[in-house]
Amino acid sequence: MKNNILITMTILILVGLAVQGIFGVAAGILVSSIIGIIYGTVKKNRQFVKWSVTALVIDLICIVLFYVGLAGGM
Repeated sequence: MKNNILITMTILILVGLAVQGIFGVAAGILVSSIIGIIYGTVKKNRQFVKWSVTALVIDLICIVLFYVGLAGGM
């Protein structure tokens, strides 16, 4: 089951990259990390939750920095 979740996460990120370019990667990681948190919580897998939360925090920081940089350049 864990492999299926990881494969789904990879597909989400790659589809986002193909459809939206680099913005799709950020969106794919966001959705994948939320799925990972839900899966880890349901299966009580602390390591899966830990890495999913880490990916979520890093992704949110990158999104905020991107929009701050975008607003500063205007």
